[in-house]
Amino acid sequence: MLLTPHFLYYLFGLLMLAVAAYSILLLVVSAVSRRPAGVDVETSHVVMGVAMAGMFVDHWAFGPDVVWELVFGVLLVWFVARGIQSIQAFGLHLPHTFVHGLMSFAMLTMYWFPMARTAGRSMGMAMTAGTGGGRVDPALPFAIALALCASAVFTLASPKKGAAVYGTHVRPVEPDGAAPTAPDAYLAAAPSSAGGADAVIAAPRLVDATHVVMCVAMAFMLILML
Repeated sequence: MLLTPHFLYYLFGLLMLAVAAYSILLLVVSAVSRRPAGVDVETSHVVMGVAMAGMFVDHWAFGPDVVWELVFGVLLVWFVARGIQSIQAFGLHLPHTFVHGLMSFAMLTMYWFPMARTAGRSMGMAMTAGTGGGRVDPALPFAIALALCASAVFTLASPKKGAAVYGTHVRPVEPDGAAPTAPDAYLAAAPSSAGGADAVIAAPRLVDATHVVMCVAMAFMLILML
């Protein structure tokens, strides 16, 4: 069993709440600026951040698990469907929505196998968690954690900042309503082009940072399940 310092759980819990709060701020900016791109991802970051905070710190959790499972099940279906639509529209590529679909599946895995939520905090709690349900095949959380870490690395290394939320295949809308002239245009940096508060709050590098933090936190929780 993996033992970790108690304060580390509070640190990750606070980071998750910070991600959720920032994502709410992004949603407000998106509504004010009427920018629909990334709203689904920002919404998922809100619920993932709140749910993950409750996993890291028990007394921050609320609501029955079945409700959270339903939420992340809907998000999984949504992101997979969006990814398929993107492939149909733009050809073979890896849609950013597939990554968030994987993150939704990771959340479901944590609820189905709650060992990670208590592993390492105390022997008594871990034993209680161990008798409360089945144990997952270690290959599954390891594979998901590896994929999430890869997403974090590629997000940091990518020259297209903000792609983790806004994607790289977004159809631009012409001012006169004409047909798009560049269907593969990269619009990840579009929020910063407007200036003002939008430029600061929705800065692509800051958006990328929240995605990386979420990926690392999820990977850490999944590793606890091994």
